[in-house]
Amino acid sequence: VQGVPGTPQFLDGSHVISSVKHFVGDGGTTDGKDQGDTKVSEATMRDIHAAGYPPAIAAGAQTVMASFNSFNGEKMHGNKVMLTDVLKGRMNFGGFVVGDWNGHGQVKGCTNENCPASFIAGVDMAMASDSWKGIYETELAAVKSGQISAERLDDAVRRILRVKLRLGLFEAGKPSKRPLGGKYELLGAPEHRAIARQAVRESLVLLKNQAGILPLDPKKRVLVLGDGANDMGKQSGGWTLNWQGTGTKRSDYPNGNTIWEGLDKQIKAAGGTAELAVDGAYKTKPDVAVVVFGENPYAEFQGDIATLLYKPGDESELALIKKLKAEGIPVVAVFLSGRPLWMNQYINAADAFVAAWLPGSEGEGIADVLLRKADGTVQNDFKGKLSFSWPKTAVQFANNVG
Repeated sequence: VQGVPGTPQFLDGSHVISSVKHFVGDGGTTDGKDQGDTKVSEATMRDIHAAGYPPAIAAGAQTVMASFNSFNGEKMHGNKVMLTDVLKGRMNFGGFVVGDWNGHGQVKGCTNENCPASFIAGVDMAMASDSWKGIYETELAAVKSGQISAERLDDAVRRILRVKLRLGLFEAGKPSKRPLGGKYELLGAPEHRAIARQAVRESLVLLKNQAGILPLDPKKRVLVLGDGANDMGKQSGGWTLNWQGTGTKRSDYPNGNTIWEGLDKQIKAAGGTAELAVDGAYKTKPDVAVVVFGENPYAEFQGDIATLLYKPGDESELALIKKLKAEGIPVVAVFLSGRPLWMNQYINAADAFVAAWLPGSEGEGIADVLLRKADGTVQNDFKGKLSFSWPKTAVQFANNVG
């Protein structure tokens, strides 16, 4: 939170306010279903799911986003106890509560264009990009009829204006006239990409390294394969250029590099040979193979799965790893995913296994850790740690168990 607005004196035009979300219990729904029901006690909700909000508010968060999920059957967008009594009252939150995309429309008795109940419950600003006209007209009518009190309306307006004043928007002028206005060269600036690349290096988690195969000698002949090796969309995941992160092409990412591009660059610079063969059909037998594979991009409910089994019924990638091994080729598996999945068969089959998560635009950060320097010394050691347990069985569905 603190890194987004900067210091308490953040009215400098180079920072933005932060929004903490999704309030509350979004990660605790039954069976992990998106927009599902979090069936827990008040104590569990407070001690586990809401634990991050008081320190976030103390750190200066100015907006809190209501969650799509329900809390014991009641939609959060209509939960007055949680939004008003707890968040604004007991947590003393002085900013404003913003809704999620048409989340108010899921409240009982509401539609996307009509939901006084959500505002009464404590949502100060609806996220209604496509339903704004209807919601404006119906909420205005609700205020005029007294269904939404003038006091509640004033509270919502006061909170929104307070945040804008804190940010200095009334004195800042047009965005185009502010200190950073029009400086598009800052987008994808080298120093920003360097930080992103560092984040890739330091987030990789080494789950197996048999016989110390990693880091690799870049002067060797390296085969790079798998459908994630040279795919910016796959290594970036959902919410990349579009909602689901699908249907993109390499030219859509002018600033960035794929995992293959990063490996190829460093291997060639060290005097080695790199070959890309997505299907593993190499031209010259390699000294080692790096297979990059994993989940296809997804976002929200379209990523819901019944079990933690990776690609049920499709073991083609496992067969490829075993085929390379049978040919006497050591295999390093780099797994792309937005969550931990049951991968025991793959971990057992490969010589090394790296959980790379979704590295995003800076694929060369993978090479920074997988490869040694040309002189044989280590570039960067693995620093990543699992923030939750890796599943022990394919039918396990709860984190931090097993």
